[in-house]
Amino acid sequence: MKTLSWKILLSLFLAHNEDFSAPTRAERGSLSEVERLQEVLLRGQFSLFPVSINARWWRSPRSKGLEAREVLLNLFRERVRKVPSKGPFVPKNAEEEEDIAKHTLLFTSSLTVKALASLLTAMLLNLHVYRGRHDSQGSLAEVICALPSEAERKNELLRSICLETERLSPPVVGIMRRTTRDIVLGDPHEINIDKQILVPRGWDIWLYFVGAARDPAAFDLNAEPFSPWRYCTPLSDKAEAKEGFAFGSGSKACLGKHLMREVILTVAKTCLGILPKSENQDKYVLHTNFEDIPPGVGAWLGWQADVGPEQWAKDMKQLPTQRPAKEIKVRMTKESVSATDTELSDIAWFDAQEYPD
Repeated sequence: MKTLSWKILLSLFLAHNEDFSAPTRAERGSLSEVERLQEVLLRGQFSLFPVSINARWWRSPRSKGLEAREVLLNLFRERVRKVPSKGPFVPKNAEEEEDIAKHTLLFTSSLTVKALASLLTAMLLNLHVYRGRHDSQGSLAEVICALPSEAERKNELLRSICLETERLSPPVVGIMRRTTRDIVLGDPHEINIDKQILVPRGWDIWLYFVGAARDPAAFDLNAEPFSPWRYCTPLSDKAEAKEGFAFGSGSKACLGKHLMREVILTVAKTCLGILPKSENQDKYVLHTNFEDIPPGVGAWLGWQADVGPEQWAKDMKQLPTQRPAKEIKVRMTKESVSATDTELSDIAWFDAQEYPD
């Protein structure tokens, strides 16, 4: 999944179309160099020894990371000058070239690749492996492909699954912020002072996205389980569900939020064979046993309730991004999409919205 994420991001931001089929890094040319340098930079950023030391016999990870950053910036500056009309940004002057080079450094970072790989992993598992409460139910991928041919319904459900995946399985578990003034957590009108928490100015606060999106007080009473239809248009006067915190919130929301969602949806549509490019195209199906998913991974995805933190810690890695601790082996098959695929009726579509319950 990381290889796919590298390919997507480098193609998107560097117009990179190099052959990715070579088995080793050394045989993948400049892609290998970008990947290697970005990993060196990431190790320098997350080093527990945050001091830059460059001696003849030893260099600290931070020192190596700073050097990798400069090499990458020079590589991206040259790339922008050579192919200014490719990629999502077109510079108008030298100042914009520098700005684009720095943003490309961010968008193609190892952390961004790991985050995209994390979301894609969760999204594809939800599409192809999740079975709801009953083992006899088909996968969500089968449900989507069987919906009436109107693209709106397929896209609506697919978007809802994407937003629900973000909410329950954010790739970055949280962020650290330092308070600039004294703040009080809790109800400001609460008389009982024991129910309020004072956070003095200058303290570091850890904002835990995973917990916040599953907290009934912060989200809603049904926040814990995975619900594929949560973000579909409500059939009643019920308010639309709030989004999770995978991309932050408010004025600090990630600028790449909508772009990354489009990438994830495009990969999902490609696997489902529903991209609007031709009448006949192939779809790709992932096969694995639902029972083979470890409890901690099931909790990460919102499939299993009442999984303790010790089991979650055993089955999942949370830094620098969330991912299963052990590989999940899947088998992928390619199937032809034909016009004779079974479709759900309008009534069955509304009944299907009760699928997760």
